[in-house]
Amino acid sequence: MTAGAALALLLAAAAPAAALERLPAVLHVHSNFSTGTDTLDGLATVAQEQGVGALLLSENYLLRIEYGLPPFRALTRVVHEERSVLDRLESYFARVAEARRRFPGIVFVPGVEVMPHYHWSGNPLALDLRIRDSQKNLLLFGIDDAEVLRRLPVTGNPGARAFQARALIEALPALLIVPGLVVLLRPRRRRIRLGAAVIVQRQRRWLLGGTLVLIGVVSVVRGWPFTVDRYPPWRDFGLDPHQEIIDAVEARGGAVVWSFPEARDGGERFFGPARVSWGTAPYADDLLATSNYTAFGAVYEQPTTFARPGGGWDRLLTQYAAGERARPVWGVGESGYHQAARGKRIGPIQTVFLVESRTEAAVLDALKRGRMYAVRTSEVGLVLAELVVASAAGAATMGETLPAPAGTPLELRASIDATRAPGRVVRVTLVKNGQVAETWSGPAPLRIVHRDVADGRRSVYRLEARVSAGDHLLSNPVFVAP
Repeated sequence: MTAGAALALLLAAAAPAAALERLPAVLHVHSNFSTGTDTLDGLATVAQEQGVGALLLSENYLLRIEYGLPPFRALTRVVHEERSVLDRLESYFARVAEARRRFPGIVFVPGVEVMPHYHWSGNPLALDLRIRDSQKNLLLFGIDDAEVLRRLPVTGNPGARAFQARALIEALPALLIVPGLVVLLRPRRRRIRLGAAVIVQRQRRWLLGGTLVLIGVVSVVRGWPFTVDRYPPWRDFGLDPHQEIIDAVEARGGAVVWSFPEARDGGERFFGPARVSWGTAPYADDLLATSNYTAFGAVYEQPTTFARPGGGWDRLLTQYAAGERARPVWGVGESGYHQAARGKRIGPIQTVFLVESRTEAAVLDALKRGRMYAVRTSEVGLVLAELVVASAAGAATMGETLPAPAGTPLELRASIDATRAPGRVVRVTLVKNGQVAETWSGPAPLRIVHRDVADGRRSVYRLEARVSAGDHLLSNPVFVAP
């Protein structure tokens, strides 16, 4: 037997014993329970038609924007609120459970899209205000305890407000009730002289007293129970609100995904003469400044740069490899589906999970472990049929680590298929430690092999495959450690 044949037999023997099933999923989907238009039944029906096996729902947690003039912001509060699930969490979970029973072939994973914090800028005297970072959002999965979700420190969440010193300021207008009642109960006395006679007239000051009482009562109603947000929208707290939510969810075994980090959002609206604009600039650098989250939207309908070779994602992965981060960060395909309008559909943007079973628990486990790849499909339908890094002693796939002492021969094997257009030319790039290690180009299905030698340090391998701008596949990394 030749040395090459012996190595091939050893590599085959080292392949993972338990076969994992590929489960195509659409991540970040809204139903009509929040800001979407489709029912869960309608979403499940379309998913079945498109060959999608799982829907990771991201119903809006709390869509509430408020503004108030200092110093009595509660009294002068103006609120704009849209449909969300914070006050209907039990109903949300119950509706998902019903959909599971009606569509046993679809895995439903209930989650929420959270706006941790937004803040105002601009000049109210000039009738020109701006809302910042209202779309710097997080997707939360794996938390099915309604009480835990109700206590998240999200700006505007009544369940997370607390008594603080500045709450006393909000309560001050309520004191006007006392002088108002005094004014009403003690009529003003006026002496009117009519010739030699003096008439004493008692007149209740209804306008003044009523106004004071009304302001006091309104302040009680609008400010009760006189608690304030941990992160009120009147100032910029940086990333502290986001990191606190990440830490809270991760501590309870959930998963957190940074949503659309390179997308732009903005607009404006006039309320009479007042102009209110809003905008969220791309915030990919914030992924480098936060920690302990699970994943980020790496592939979606807009062009992205964070996951390009040598970009921000590779910086995160190499930081983990160097021991500078406690955990790696995974990439997912993010849909952001609300309705079938302006070209939006269920299916073109997918996260394909490698799961042990078609269950919510298995999907969440794969999400946390990084056993998945992201794909955008236009015409070709790229599929990552295999990605393995193997040595004579073992093998690892996406999200896993292969132990390999220095000098160990390694073989990376991958297979990329084009299910909708066999024969189309696929360009494949292998990225190692943030650098392009090798590229291939050929008709699909394309089988590639890359041979390497472990150098005694932790290494990161990941693949990227493209046919066009609309057909793009991004794998999660495989690690090799001494």
